[in-house]
Amino acid sequence: MLEVETVDSKKTVDENVKLAKVFKALSSNIEKNNELLNRLLELTLESESNHQGLAPLRSILSKDLSALREDKVTVEIKLTFLKINDIDTVDQKFLSEIFIQAKWHDHLIKPDEKVFEPSMMWTPKLIILNIDGSIEEEHIDYSILHSNDDNPPRVQLMWRFKAFFKENLELQHFPVDVQDLTISISTERSIHEIEIIEDQSSLSSVNTQAFLDASEWNLYNHTESYRDKTTVEYARSTVHPILHIQCRVARKIGYFVWNIIFIVFLIIGLTFASYSIEVDSPDRLMCNVTLFLTAVAFKLVVKQSLPTISYLTYLDLYVLAALIFLALNATQNAAMKSLAYIYQMKEVKIYDRNAIVSLAAIFIFFHVIFGIYISFTATRRRWKMQEKDKLYQEKKDYIERSRVSPRATSRRKRRYPPVAQPRGSLESFFENRY
Repeated sequence: MLEVETVDSKKTVDENVKLAKVFKALSSNIEKNNELLNRLLELTLESESNHQGLAPLRSILSKDLSALREDKVTVEIKLTFLKINDIDTVDQKFLSEIFIQAKWHDHLIKPDEKVFEPSMMWTPKLIILNIDGSIEEEHIDYSILHSNDDNPPRVQLMWRFKAFFKENLELQHFPVDVQDLTISISTERSIHEIEIIEDQSSLSSVNTQAFLDASEWNLYNHTESYRDKTTVEYARSTVHPILHIQCRVARKIGYFVWNIIFIVFLIIGLTFASYSIEVDSPDRLMCNVTLFLTAVAFKLVVKQSLPTISYLTYLDLYVLAALIFLALNATQNAAMKSLAYIYQMKEVKIYDRNAIVSLAAIFIFFHVIFGIYISFTATRRRWKMQEKDKLYQEKKDYIERSRVSPRATSRRKRRYPPVAQPRGSLESFFENRY
């Protein structure tokens, strides 16, 4: 009986707390409505005394009540990639679940105000520029945080949603490429009304544990941001700020190595087996032509894995080099067949042996040079991403230490740049440091 009474009492207390919150919100809205009605009454009396009709009344009714601030507002934004999956290389888009936290100071909020009403107060009117389609599973919440010092109250927006995002993939290094996954945050307000920066007390982050495309990609731990502006028209032709926040993924090359590159390598190697056929036999040329057509089929397979682009990827270069090598072999076979009609067979075999050695040298030299070129471009970029992961973790630890003991960290020499950075901040810091 005592347990039942205890449970009932707890339920009653919870219901009373919920009712108290509802009554507070209701009383706050009633106070705002009373202020608005009093203002409307004053304007109505003024219009009647000045014989202006209802013009002042219409002006205040048509005015956006959320845009009463005349000062430039700084909005700090922190973005978290909660879940990333379905990175589509062909359509150049990715699916992700995003959490955005925005905060700004608002001196118009009263000290005793607890509930934020976005329709009556100033909001940044954030939008996502590179979204593809509609937003799913959207949840928006506002809260007011009062500080103990002289600073005005701070408003905090928490926005969580799921959507597809467009991304212009840079595929020159395919299939050893590293891709940026970017969220472009802008606003309907102009740069004279608002400034968007990254959160100064907490870094944007990515949840690597919930990465659902790990079979094809490796997700790095760091995020990076840079600011920009656009003149895209929303309601009027003005300049709007943009904050780009991005994480990075590296493609796993195992599938392409074993299913395309290795097989093309074997096709090239089989051309040397054709030299066991007699020089004057037409079967040698037919064998090389068959291998050439097989390599062309693999080129079509590579095309299906990529969007329509006007430049060559590393995999395109390798397959095209294989086709050129097969064409050289076919040309050598035809030349040896023609020389057999002019010179003696003994001399033709010497020419044939020298041509085989030259083609083998070209084959080895190309693979060595191509491997070195990849290591100095694509592989070096992956190494830089790993260094950025380390710098990001150091920077995150530094911010956490500053939050715990600001006096101790202020006495130290500053080693890390500010949180809000221009584009390429971690990379520039890496170059200066090393």
